[in-house]
Amino acid sequence: ELQQTVLVVGTDDWAIEQAAAELEACGAGVLRCHEAGEPAFPCNALIEGRICPLDVGFDVVADVRARPVSGLTQSELGVVCATRLGRPLVVAGLSGDLPLERWSGGTVARHQSLASACELAVEDGDTVAAPAVRGAG
Repeated sequence: ELQQTVLVVGTDDWAIEQAAAELEACGAGVLRCHEAGEPAFPCNALIEGRICPLDVGFDVVADVRARPVSGLTQSELGVVCATRLGRPLVVAGLSGDLPLERWSGGTVARHQSLASACELAVEDGDTVAAPAVRGAG
């Protein structure tokens, strides 16, 4: 059972929700920067009555990329906040031209789950790239 709290961001709500469900099934706590079906901006930090994941605290950030877009999408901006705090980064899915290479510590074997990749990242205190998201591509 995964005993970490994971901030899940990504290119698409369906991919974020799929990753969140996988992580929750493994016992992880999951935080999001915005609620599914809502615009990525303004994020929870800027909406009255909501709480920013940075204020709650988390162990690792998972960026779930459902499509190989160039650069970061608006719904991935939480990865910048998390990286700024020094949290480990796991990138899952289709990287495309991802400007996070500088913070990526390697590649996780394809047989590993997102939960395993997050656990490894927290143990190592490093950033890793996880295998493709199921259903992506």
